[in-house]
Amino acid sequence: MVYVPSTHYEDAYRRIADNAATTAGASVLLFVSMDADALCALRILTSLFKRDSIAHKIVPVSNYAEISSMNQTLVAQNQQIKSIVFLNCGAQTDVQDFVTLRDDLVVMVIDSHRPFNLYNVFWHEQVQCLDDGDVEKNMAELREAFNDIEFGDSSSGEDNSDESEDEASDQDRESRIGHKRGSSEMLGDLAKHDRLRRKRKTDMDPESFLRMQQQKAERRDARAVHQQMIQAYYAQGSYHGQSCAISTLMLAEQLGHPPSLDTVWWAVVGATSQHVLQHIDSDGYAEVVRRMRDLVRRVCPTASNTRLNIDSNARSSNAPESALGSSATVTSSSQALLDSQLGLPGQPDDPPQRENIDPFNPYLEMIPEDEDEGYLRARAGAASNGEAGLLTSSKNVEQSVAISESTELKFLLLRHWSLTNAMQFSPYVATRLGTWSSKGRSRLDLLVAKLGLSRAEAQAPFLHLDPELKLQLYRKMHAIGADYNMADSLYAGFVRDYGWRKSRVSASDMVLAILALLQKDAWAGEYESIHISASGFFAAYDSLSQFDILRAGLHGAQHLQRLVVGQGISMLERQAVKTLRVFRLAILGELESSSHVFGSPFALRQLALFLMQTLRERSKSAHARLPFIIAGPIAQETPEVDKLMVLGITPMDYPLVRPHMDAPFNRSTYAGESRNHFGIVFEQVASEVGAEAKQGFFDSSVMEIRRSDMSAFVDKLRRHL
Repeated sequence: MVYVPSTHYEDAYRRIADNAATTAGASVLLFVSMDADALCALRILTSLFKRDSIAHKIVPVSNYAEISSMNQTLVAQNQQIKSIVFLNCGAQTDVQDFVTLRDDLVVMVIDSHRPFNLYNVFWHEQVQCLDDGDVEKNMAELREAFNDIEFGDSSSGEDNSDESEDEASDQDRESRIGHKRGSSEMLGDLAKHDRLRRKRKTDMDPESFLRMQQQKAERRDARAVHQQMIQAYYAQGSYHGQSCAISTLMLAEQLGHPPSLDTVWWAVVGATSQHVLQHIDSDGYAEVVRRMRDLVRRVCPTASNTRLNIDSNARSSNAPESALGSSATVTSSSQALLDSQLGLPGQPDDPPQRENIDPFNPYLEMIPEDEDEGYLRARAGAASNGEAGLLTSSKNVEQSVAISESTELKFLLLRHWSLTNAMQFSPYVATRLGTWSSKGRSRLDLLVAKLGLSRAEAQAPFLHLDPELKLQLYRKMHAIGADYNMADSLYAGFVRDYGWRKSRVSASDMVLAILALLQKDAWAGEYESIHISASGFFAAYDSLSQFDILRAGLHGAQHLQRLVVGQGISMLERQAVKTLRVFRLAILGELESSSHVFGSPFALRQLALFLMQTLRERSKSAHARLPFIIAGPIAQETPEVDKLMVLGITPMDYPLVRPHMDAPFNRSTYAGESRNHFGIVFEQVASEVGAEAKQGFFDSSVMEIRRSDMSAFVDKLRRHL
């Protein structure tokens, strides 16, 4: 077994710790993908390393070419490195192709990208892939097929009934598992096995020969079935499994480190990033919230019961959607989760509600008059508690830094913006109301009026809005959202308090801030008051613990959201999105004012989701759920190199017909049956047209390609799909 079951994560960590104990310097190398989930996992993992005094080196990477380059300088020539950890990268590609696997080297892969490369999970003992449960539950048949193809006797059926020969064959297979593919040891074992097989063929009687031929035929048929199964596994398309941050938090718990406020929050943010970027479906997000809710209640028992109560009579019959800007239908499990967080009746597992609670600041309790010392002192006209005959309280007022469950509106960055801006620049609202047109803006103004807010109140900072108006906003939006195609405007989430004079931050807002900091070079120049000396990666890393940097990231997220919506509206008005038979295509020109921003896969994905959702709302049913391909220019150091970043997105509810649909490996805990089929198609098409292309950001559906090859690439893609 080379994958690590979810109940034994600590085994992989202890191998790293044991190797570190024999080395004086930094023995652990961390290859970290540049995304929010990997950063949160890195925070949790480095806290474990610091606690156990394990020296380590962090290397941010964005593609496998960078890993291969780092391998030459940091691994192949450095005997001090004993362990390598891949965070949100490495699972989909054979690690041995990019890392020199010395005999004393241990590799741990913590990656949410799927499908796994089977050599990582079933081949070599040095590579430890953390399983989220899908390998253990759903891939038993696939493991048998892989073992048969890789370790089975290809000549098949030669006296297999002989027990001694069976044992020899098993021992031979075990020895081959222990060696690296293509090594001299493995080739020697194969040659030895062939000599023994040829020797057994001598002195064979006719009956044995016929039996052998029959067994060989049966063996060939079985191998053909196994080959088809493995091909179907890889051809199913890409998807995402358990968040890396949740995996590292599980690792910390198994090591005996109880969850803290910070580690739980980092896990919440990492998992929420999958929701924001629509990497998991509604049931997957419901499972995430359910698990995180239990942890939040453990670290913040007084804050976790805070919910927004909404009259059940005002509840819409439409189901809430899964992610920001998504229109996927929510099933019963996610609906029940949202109902429980909204405080709707009929939830047997709901904890009792606390009374006298401000739902937007649960730590400001409404104290009864006879217990309010300040009120009683003022009524008595006394200057102190002693003069008023009151006992002096020994309680100290502390700043609130807790995590709370919350009911969130799909208005981006609402707590850090005005209501008008949050609605106008949220893809969820803009795509449904068409806010770029005069008719759409009129509908937006009418919606704000029906919510009971004046124009001045809607344009004021949401943080300063009257708490009663905030509560009214949530309740009325829940009641009238269906009239504006926004019946699913509420979803379950989490928020964190950072103390006095600091606004509360939701997990989804923090994800957007981290993504903005990762591409801060695209917007930092717009804000003269913001000075961040660290690179984008380490600025995003610091934002998880430093509120000032987080605040800068929130400003950057606002700026990027304006660019995304503005660019999307411009492309729609110019009809820059082409609808083809099997997909939609949009290519950003070099002269676009904000094209430099969309060289990042995160900004490009947000733009694609905005365009895809807008066209979905306005298109006929035949084209409503078409996949979307978008390409944006990549900033290059040399003008001679003109490359595009190509991104393919398949809607979560897009029907895909693939072989072995009923096979267990086609089911995923977090992504269900949703798959992005562009990954393998991109590689095949690029190879067929001879395009110079490489995978970007460890996502098989993201590819860098020369602009000169784009025309042939798209033409071949149209025929291939």
